[in-house]
Amino acid sequence: MGANNLGALNSFRQIADTVRRIPETLGQRTTLVTLRVRTYSGPVGAFGTTLVSTADTVLDPRPKVREVTDGQRSYFGGGTVAASDGEALAGVYEIGPITQDFPGGGYTQGDVVVAGVVTKRFTVLLEGDEFSVGGEEFMVTGADFTRPQRGMLQVTRTRQGA
Repeated sequence: MGANNLGALNSFRQIADTVRRIPETLGQRTTLVTLRVRTYSGPVGAFGTTLVSTADTVLDPRPKVREVTDGQRSYFGGGTVAASDGEALAGVYEIGPITQDFPGGGYTQGDVVVAGVVTKRFTVLLEGDEFSVGGEEFMVTGADFTRPQRGMLQVTRTRQGA
């Protein structure tokens, strides 16, 4: 993007961020979205590896969270879907729009997706009406930050806890 358009882009992103705060203010965005990065002493899952630290980032403003599919059979199924007929189903959810980075707020794709680090485990914690008390952990299965005003994540339920 040319330097002439950067100021306009940042202004539009700031406007989008302000507008995205309205549903939360009105109590319509009830799902809290937390990005959780656990750092381990060695490769995740390796013998003798221990949890060193956990860092959480709560997305602000709260993005919309909607179920894309009921899910597929999964060992990691849970939440209200699993209670329906006893099958463990891992639902797929779309999270967004997420305001892209601008001076004063927003996020880059690198801020919301941590990938390729063998000593870290990255999950998205969804907490609210539809999800179990304390929240449920999801892994990112898709990310789209190609549009100038917003980013989107797609997640599916994964192993819970450290």
